[in-house]
Amino acid sequence: MKNLFILFCFISMAATCQDQNKSNKDNPCDPDVICTMEFRVIKLQIQDQHGNPVQLDSYYTEFKDFNVTIDQELTQLEEGFYPVATDGEMDSVSFEGKTVIFVGVKNGEKVVTQEMLIGKDCCHILLVEGVEKVTITL
Repeated sequence: MKNLFILFCFISMAATCQDQNKSNKDNPCDPDVICTMEFRVIKLQIQDQHGNPVQLDSYYTEFKDFNVTIDQELTQLEEGFYPVATDGEMDSVSFEGKTVIFVGVKNGEKVVTQEMLIGKDCCHILLVEGVEKVTITL
């Protein structure tokens, strides 16, 4: 019985050990990092030439392989603010960032095509490069 317990402890320790020689290029995060439970949303404010919020008919974010439409109601954003990406898309971006295009449609026409670089840290998605406000002429 004692030998069985020692064998179990050895197997448990071996299963939890990490390869220290493995490159952390793909995931540089400490496995013990503690993240907040906050759900982050990258948003884009869209206004007209007079500074009024623009109500789009539809919108989506183009990733290289797919499009994402995030329900504005779920993110509880103010009028004129649109979700580009959330923590839910973290697996789709890298730490260095991925270029995405936010597309906004009004009256059947694309009125916004805004390119942004979206990345992540160990816990949340983040805007690496790009604007947070766009003014369009209607």
